[in-house]
Amino acid sequence: MNIFKKLFQKKNEDINIQSVPLKELSMKYVYEAIVNHLRMKTTGALLLTGDWGSGKTYHVKNEIFPHIENETEFIPLIVSLYGVSNKNDIAQKVLFSYFDKKGKDSNISTGNIAKNLQNFSEAIPLVKKYVNIEKLISGTGDNIFRFLPHDKLLICFDDLERISDKINVDDFLGIVNELVENKGSKVLIIANWKEVKGGETFKEKTIEKTIYFTPDISTILDSIIETYTNEDFKGYLKENKDFLLKTLNPKIENENDAKELKKQFSNIRTIKFAIEHFKYPFEVLKKKKDLNDDLIKNQLKSIWLFILSISIEFRKSENITFEERKNLDNQTTSFSDFDFSDFDFGNSSDTEIEKEPTVDEWSYSNKFKELYYGRLSEHYIFYPEIYDLITSSKKIIETALIENLEESFKVKEGKIHPAHELLNGFMHGYWKYTNEEFKINLEKLLDYAEKGELLDIISYLNAGVYLLGFVDLFDSDKPTIFTKLKKGLDTFLSKITLNYMMTSQLEMVSGNFKEENLQKLISFIKEKIKDIEKESDKKEAERLSDLIVKDASAFVKEFIPGDSTIRTPDKAIFHELDEKKVKESISKWDGTAIMDMTSFLKLRYLDTGFSDRLIEELQFLNNIEDGIELTNREEKTLSNHLLDTQLIPRIKECKTRLEQHKNALQQ
Repeated sequence: MNIFKKLFQKKNEDINIQSVPLKELSMKYVYEAIVNHLRMKTTGALLLTGDWGSGKTYHVKNEIFPHIENETEFIPLIVSLYGVSNKNDIAQKVLFSYFDKKGKDSNISTGNIAKNLQNFSEAIPLVKKYVNIEKLISGTGDNIFRFLPHDKLLICFDDLERISDKINVDDFLGIVNELVENKGSKVLIIANWKEVKGGETFKEKTIEKTIYFTPDISTILDSIIETYTNEDFKGYLKENKDFLLKTLNPKIENENDAKELKKQFSNIRTIKFAIEHFKYPFEVLKKKKDLNDDLIKNQLKSIWLFILSISIEFRKSENITFEERKNLDNQTTSFSDFDFSDFDFGNSSDTEIEKEPTVDEWSYSNKFKELYYGRLSEHYIFYPEIYDLITSSKKIIETALIENLEESFKVKEGKIHPAHELLNGFMHGYWKYTNEEFKINLEKLLDYAEKGELLDIISYLNAGVYLLGFVDLFDSDKPTIFTKLKKGLDTFLSKITLNYMMTSQLEMVSGNFKEENLQKLISFIKEKIKDIEKESDKKEAERLSDLIVKDASAFVKEFIPGDSTIRTPDKAIFHELDEKKVKESISKWDGTAIMDMTSFLKLRYLDTGFSDRLIEELQFLNNIEDGIELTNREEKTLSNHLLDTQLIPRIKECKTRLEQHKNALQQ
């Protein structure tokens, strides 16, 4: 048989593709529109448009093409225009795509044609006599296209929006018109039409009809799940499919936000990315815990929601990165998103003027929490191990992830601390309680709060929202509730170690608690924190004063962050150090201590955006300078050399920076 006849002959009996019943096809309308286009006499191309990543090409190749091959005489080809720089390349791609398709039946494909052009023509004298194969492959589009059976072809051009700027739109238009009007081919263009340059002129001349691709998320999930061979993981995804779909529901009040979420949740690449990263913490918990345990189920759902939201934001351009977390790691994990306007707190009847939202350091993280957590009434929890995995492929430290989970979920002896389990019940569905349960649970919550058993500051304020808001529904009153909350906070604060995150979270959410007693409670907390910090700083300053005399290098090491790429603000404390001890310590510093201090000062005052919070430590730098002057500087020693060439210049740099901050505040 002539080799070209074999290549260009349609042999339905040789196609080995199992047909799926049409009724099981998702997005059936896409299939029907394409088939109608094949059956009708057409004068233009068919356009399938949709957002990037929505699965247009995947759907066409994996669900539409098999049916076309089995149920029609057409041969579907798909050609990517990504980066194509001239029209002859397009023609060659169409030919090679045809060779690849027919090569399944004839043992001839693009690969062996490209590698063995000379042998190919030498082996077939008839071909060599009438056809120059090399000229065919490298020639003009017209030469190439005339060898194809156009009345049997459906040519799908993909990635039109990514075609090279070197190709004029009119040139591509000419190719499509030639194929449709003169060759008789059926052409389908797959593109995100909004991104096609010069699109409207092109569309008017060439596109006969347009199909709008709206992916079915449920079907997409099914197809992704089936790609996993790990039965435990696949089983979990199947069992929790309803929850996964719930997290992918873009329902939210703001229409623009809803539109953007719908776009992101329809991106098949992002969903695949999120599920693939979810597999890692799933394996960690599977090794450590019983997956049927209610606590583990809740933890896995929390992890999935975090991974989904971080995956979406990370894949956006110029957004969060490994280094730039935009306060996501400082955002409060347990602030009640309950609508406080539903409660009659007895505040002033003055109408509050609605203010325009301001952009500040918390704007991004607040919006993030609203979009991904507020719409689902779910707790926001930041998982540093998982964040690092997503943004830098950093391996999860299993023990750190487990510790983070237990701390975030307030786990006590393998179960959620009962006080927090009860508070969670209010925050995520207080309306589910019966009348009797509601009253009893309010009394229990007040008892837990009074005893100081809630394990973070914000939880006391959250508890106050419900206790004060529903005060008429159980046996108490507002003054009593305030007194008991204050007592519990006093107990709690006296036994914890404060950190930057606690105080920053309090500042961030304090404006949301409008009720008079809650505002008084916040004032009490802030004053209590000041007293605790003052006493703590005094003791810490005494210890550090002794340490800098004893071992300056050890002093420095205590303040070196574990990861210098991720910094939280340093707390100003060095100005509290004993002035005499700091000055006397300098004479004991050896070369290592001097260089350690030199490097540390750069890290603390120069390589950070938080040095404006350390203005008070100018006194510490002055004390070091004075101490240097007290040393014997006349001897020619290594220590003196390092003081002169390294430490003294560094101190001057740091003082200049802090003085700039000080002057800015005074202006």
